[in-house]
Amino acid sequence: MTRLLGVDAYGVVSIGIVVMQIGMMVSGLGMSSVITRQGLLGRSGQDGARSLMVRAVTITSLLVGSVVLLSPLWNQALATDLRRAVVIALLTAACYVAVEDSQAMLRVLDRPLPFVGLSLISTLGGPLLGLTLVARHATPERYLLGMLGGYAVAALVGLTVTLRSGPHHHEAGDTRTALRMGLPMLPHMVAIFAANGGLLVVAGALFDRAQVARLSVAMLLGMAPGVVTAAMNNSWGPTVYRAAQSERAEVLEHTAVDVAYLAATMASGVSLLSPWLLRLAAGADFQPAQLAPQVGIVAFGTILSVGYLGNVHLVFASGRTFGLSITTPTALAVGLASAAALSQLDVRLLAVGFPVTYAGMFLGAGWLAHRVSGVHWHMRVLVPPMVLGGAMCALGALLPTSGGVSLVRIACVVALGAFALKRVHLVIRR
Repeated sequence: MTRLLGVDAYGVVSIGIVVMQIGMMVSGLGMSSVITRQGLLGRSGQDGARSLMVRAVTITSLLVGSVVLLSPLWNQALATDLRRAVVIALLTAACYVAVEDSQAMLRVLDRPLPFVGLSLISTLGGPLLGLTLVARHATPERYLLGMLGGYAVAALVGLTVTLRSGPHHHEAGDTRTALRMGLPMLPHMVAIFAANGGLLVVAGALFDRAQVARLSVAMLLGMAPGVVTAAMNNSWGPTVYRAAQSERAEVLEHTAVDVAYLAATMASGVSLLSPWLLRLAAGADFQPAQLAPQVGIVAFGTILSVGYLGNVHLVFASGRTFGLSITTPTALAVGLASAAALSQLDVRLLAVGFPVTYAGMFLGAGWLAHRVSGVHWHMRVLVPPMVLGGAMCALGALLPTSGGVSLVRIACVVALGAFALKRVHLVIRR
């Protein structure tokens, strides 16, 4: 995509993706997390969760449909080349919500293969369709149309599979309870996605679209380990929920260490290999060699996210989620402010906003979990993997990107690979 569209047009795509992600968070009303909890811990169980999924998707469709129908009133405020992109992104957001809600139900049903299938259709099928369209005529809108197609097909498949899995009915008060838990999650979930999307907005406001596109490439690469962590989280969360109250702290500690070491080795590898990965990801007009520090900085943020996720599981299990609507946006505000201030010293320091945001989210969620949950776990177990990952990400950000010294990166990756194999062996034997 970076080669077909070029740096300026790719900036439009980056903005469209941000609109899609934040639109999904807002219009989803925080229901995806509530659906999983309802199915595992709620009185109405799977039937109630299935019914909640239907109502959540219906509400989202009505909300997004209304905003799109009113687009003639608000899209005049946008540049011409952004108007169609934003509308397409909003429609994609509605389909994205249906996919997320379907996957939330599949977590309850413990059906990993359909879950993975939906992910492949949406996150791979959409971009492949977009690439096919762009190859014939290179415009940002055509790529975003491909994304819409992928998510629309995934939404249709997901809803069909989950609705055919059993009956759906709910008890009185289920919807009110779900909204009471889900609506406070909106600021929290928007802030999570804005941890990266917000940095692109800051880059566009302070610099230009070229910087937006370059930062987008660095963040997509640096956040790649976070995709693996998020995938693990789909089983990690239900594992913590299902544990007995008396055993939940021990289960959380053991699983958190395993996930943290996975995140640390993945993030370290991406950071150390970033000079070569960046050359694959972007053409010369993106100046990829200069983006290695940003990749290392962002990759470290994905390690910090493990501590945040562990604490959030306890908050969700308690059902008292309101505090997240305060702690997470506060962390985001601090992160974005840090990025804006430091970027005046060096534009590459825009990326610092990402780990600063996740550090704040880690601390905020930990404080909240201590207040609302009866489970108290020892977060210090995360120190060794975080120190390891932080040191390796720092090397990836600071080591030369060319010449003989850059081969030190390869040696570090080999050592990390051996360490990762040893950790996997320990986990299998446990």
